[in-house]
Amino acid sequence: MIVAVDADSLDTAAADHLVYDLLDAVDQPVVALTHMVAGDDRPHVAVSLTSTADLAEPIRAMVADRNVGLAVTRPGASEPELAGPSRLVRGAYVAAVEAALGTAGRVVRWPGHEQAHGVLPAAELRVRCGIDHLEAIGGIPIADDTLIDTLDFLRPLRRDGRLILQVQPSAGDLLIPFELQHQQKCCTDH
Repeated sequence: MIVAVDADSLDTAAADHLVYDLLDAVDQPVVALTHMVAGDDRPHVAVSLTSTADLAEPIRAMVADRNVGLAVTRPGASEPELAGPSRLVRGAYVAAVEAALGTAGRVVRWPGHEQAHGVLPAAELRVRCGIDHLEAIGGIPIADDTLIDTLDFLRPLRRDGRLILQVQPSAGDLLIPFELQHQQKCCTDH
């Protein structure tokens, strides 16, 4: 089952906050992603949760008093259940489709996320954390023994059904995740 919610989150930090609220409501193993929603007057971020458990009712109850779009996709159903304002339903639908196809999304929770702590050799990081591929910004080669400091915060991308973790160089011959937990927004000073 896939449940996608578009709460018109302005950025990934706000979307992560929504994901954590939803995770508290479902208390089930899930794969949780954020999805960019474009093609509107203002791009924003929607979220999706995928699980073998039925997540629909606890999430509906949790967002009942919020202005959100909701898309619920059940296994074998011919079409999703949709609710909410049309603009936000569109975003939820996009998120549900991307989650179903595995073609796009930024992964917040997945099997193996709990192992993403400390400094790990690249091969061990892939195995322990369920990362399919490490991709260095700038094409830097990554050997199995290249050390990666997880900074206890990983947000891999889902691309063509695979989890891709983008990394960048850091001090001490380490690689660190490209996405840091506390991002400085571009153009914040003007």
